[in-house]
Amino acid sequence: MERILQLLNEMESQGLIRRYAIGGGMAVMFYAEPVLTQDIDIFVLLPPTDEPIIVLTPLHDFFRKRGYQFRGLHLEVEGLLVQFLPATSDLEIEAVQEAIEVPYGSTSARVMRAEYIIAIKLQVGRARDLFHIQMLLQQAKIDHDYLQSVLERYGLKEKWQAFIGEANRP
Repeated sequence: MERILQLLNEMESQGLIRRYAIGGGMAVMFYAEPVLTQDIDIFVLLPPTDEPIIVLTPLHDFFRKRGYQFRGLHLEVEGLLVQFLPATSDLEIEAVQEAIEVPYGSTSARVMRAEYIIAIKLQVGRARDLFHIQMLLQQAKIDHDYLQSVLERYGLKEKWQAFIGEANRP
């Protein structure tokens, strides 16, 4: 994983991406016990472009020049699968902008704050996402006021209340 982080930091310094943050199940592991995940989700803010669609070709070229291959939507780096997810919704963009720096070996990693992981996973709402939310609530240090402000800004208060009500049922 450290090699992936080094490459992400290099991409950022070259301007191929403006900023990145680890999200998804891998991000949960920075706050709670390890969870089963198939890949590393990297949310990216891309430089402005005149293209009417999101183009990831520069990212693919960057990795291909270094000998890495794509398998479908995933990049394989030293046995780990990486998926690049352009941050497109306001919630995802804010989550990347507010990501925190954490040390990983001798490299710095940028990881979404737990409050944003919860909000994004609540929005997606798959069973494993809801399980990850429960793990984070039990094991991570959550700023509940900050979480509530994120949920309110992105229209997730009703979904949150339903989740909390379901979680508290016997």
